[in-house]
Amino acid sequence: MLNVVDLVAIAQEFSPRFESGRDVVTIDVRGLDRLLGGAQTIGEELRREAARRGVRVHIAVAGTRTAALVLAVARPGLTVVTPGAEPDALAPLAMGILEKIHGDHDVERRARGARRETSVQKENSAISAISAFQRWGLRTLGEVAALPPADLSSRLGRAGLVWQALARGDDVRPLVPDAAEERFESSMDLEWPIEGLEPLSFVLTRLLEPLSIRLERRDRGVAVLHVQLGLVGGDLHARRLDLPSPMRDVRALRTLALLDLESHPPAAAVDRVTIVVDPTPGRVVQHTLFARPQLTPEQLSTLLARLGAVMGQDRIGSPATVDSYRPGAFAMKAFASQQSPVGSRQSRTADSELTADCRLPTADPGLLTADCRLSTVALRRCRQPVPGRVAADASGRPVRVTTDRRGFAGGTVVSASGPWRTSGEWWDTGGSADRTGAGGPGGAGREKRAESREARADPPHLPDPPHLPTHARAGWDRDEWDVTLTDGGSYRVFMDRATGGWFIDAICD
Repeated sequence: MLNVVDLVAIAQEFSPRFESGRDVVTIDVRGLDRLLGGAQTIGEELRREAARRGVRVHIAVAGTRTAALVLAVARPGLTVVTPGAEPDALAPLAMGILEKIHGDHDVERRARGARRETSVQKENSAISAISAFQRWGLRTLGEVAALPPADLSSRLGRAGLVWQALARGDDVRPLVPDAAEERFESSMDLEWPIEGLEPLSFVLTRLLEPLSIRLERRDRGVAVLHVQLGLVGGDLHARRLDLPSPMRDVRALRTLALLDLESHPPAAAVDRVTIVVDPTPGRVVQHTLFARPQLTPEQLSTLLARLGAVMGQDRIGSPATVDSYRPGAFAMKAFASQQSPVGSRQSRTADSELTADCRLPTADPGLLTADCRLSTVALRRCRQPVPGRVAADASGRPVRVTTDRRGFAGGTVVSASGPWRTSGEWWDTGGSADRTGAGGPGGAGREKRAESREARADPPHLPDPPHLPTHARAGWDRDEWDVTLTDGGSYRVFMDRATGGWFIDAICD
């Protein structure tokens, strides 16, 4: 099968003005006669270049692009027509050749701004015109070209005149050269190596300003910003910034680049700076009249970059559930670049999933106080379980809960529900588990065992304090209780079965 890429490569060897189609490339060879010779010589050079690349092509050289297109499709090898002789060269060709070039007619329609036809509509248009010509007894392009234009237009409309122009070899539109892919790149060689971000900011501003002007003129924005720093010694320090939305504000782009370099500084002094931009169509925003003003994407991106530089990229984002039975397990994911409109399907789905994840298990109605008997009950889970002192009876039921942690009251247990035994990750003794988030245990008297290894993210954390239970470091095995104390507080407590220690896991609101 013919590859258009090979045809384009051949065309680029002869002229910068060429237009590529589905399986044909039209080249503007005007002016080549002063370099190569006449039309015959130009055609021979084209055929020689195609043979060198191992491509079999049909070549036609004519005074009009339409005549060259029709002759190249109709005749193999090399065909050369002197200017002005196009109608005579096309006249003996069979009328069925129009079926093979009807796709070029759609290009003419798009050039005039008309509605683009589908492939079925284009096929039907070509078949209907050729059928009409056959009913009229026409067999060659010369017979179609000899028809009176006024009578042809009255029967087939403007499309009939276009078909007749193709049969005569007349151009119905000019050649539209393929535009070369523009590369948005700027670089600077420094006279003296620089160290530190402050002098580098001036260089980044000088490089980003002309790029921003070019992007604005072409209605483009920055989708990905590449910062490449040539270091003393020949090393290259490259950083890639994926932006949440297209932008071209110089100050915002410079701030994002500097904050990223602050978190990932180069290893040596910089003597060359290169900025490469991956462009994308510009962003069009229509604000509503009664909506609250929101941060622009530039401000939001800068804010997230500053938070990432201070807290670390793994400590900012939105929580996402993971495939795990571990209570409170979640992973951090990057903030979405586009927010779903309020009331949309995505928004409703997210709300329903959040409600399902945070729903508490059905407990004894006597467990909760009057303040907690609401349609919506929430658990404020502790970032790390709080060590507590729990007195239990012979059956293991808590009867008193106290702790030294400020903000937690203690006292005698008025009512208790449980235990809910949960365990998991006992097969992965060497791995670290998620230790953050909020979740709930399963039903009473049920032991939950994960059936497959959890897919979870392990962001770097501070070292575990020695008082943490074993479930926070590897697998977990514990008995959970929901208790109400005499002071009116309701807590979720659990006993770590590996160590026998008690912990307060959450507060019931």
